[in-house]
Amino acid sequence: MKVQDIPCRTILNPTGGFLGSGFTHTINLYRGCALGNTLCGLYCYAQWNSFHLQGRRWGSFLDVKDGVIDAYRSQYDRLKHPRSGEAKPIHIFMSSVTEPYPPQERTTRRTRQLLEEMSIRPPDSLVIQTHTPLVIEDLFLLQELHTRCRVNINITVETDQPTLPQPFPPHAYSPESRIQALKTLRDAGLHTVATVSPLLPLRDPWQFASNLESSSDRVILDHYLLGDGSPEGQRTERTALPQLLRDTGFAEWTMLEKFHEIVGIFQEVFVDIDRIGVSREGFNASGP
Repeated sequence: MKVQDIPCRTILNPTGGFLGSGFTHTINLYRGCALGNTLCGLYCYAQWNSFHLQGRRWGSFLDVKDGVIDAYRSQYDRLKHPRSGEAKPIHIFMSSVTEPYPPQERTTRRTRQLLEEMSIRPPDSLVIQTHTPLVIEDLFLLQELHTRCRVNINITVETDQPTLPQPFPPHAYSPESRIQALKTLRDAGLHTVATVSPLLPLRDPWQFASNLESSSDRVILDHYLLGDGSPEGQRTERTALPQLLRDTGFAEWTMLEKFHEIVGIFQEVFVDIDRIGVSREGFNASGP
């Protein structure tokens, strides 16, 4: 894994497309992914972004953005304290492309540094979307920020299975550890959202739904045919995921009929349908 700093002039990126109705900006503090060789890296659509890859193999590099705080201060002040006109809203989804809590965050602290700056210059709302339980290491900082703005913590838990059959790669972090992180954050007074995105094969859908109901305020369910940002899941079809599912006896999980069956189970377990979001509408409901 090659880790290097890269310059950063802007960090608040205007949204559009999938997140356009719920957020004004996205933030990505890293480029590439240290989790690229794990299960979530298998289906990640960012692996096809030639601007990020620059000829490199996905999962072999992590670019760490340098100058993030200065960029955020400058953009924030222009939006919130313009020389003329009214202040603009700032509703942030972090991160839309790259993991905000890779293992390297423990040394680079880009996400922590930005959260510290946000306690001084708070956005109107912040959603942190992560695949890892490392977010709990910033628990006290998140609690402080939550007094200044609305904070949602989304943690992806795409399956209840600790391993999928070979040749599926392993999880970067176990589903159990991520569910426990959701519970820890929720018990600390933070708003938590379990993102089952994309839905992968479940061993016990009823128990899985129950575990997420008791650890999360909301759940978002998504299937790659709906939510990978391309018609009929074409981005995901370029990955090995659909064929691996078929080859290992999980062909039904590539179909929307199975997805809708799982949504029905979650609706029965959660009871309150307002706690369940589906695909694009579910993600954008976390915004303003």
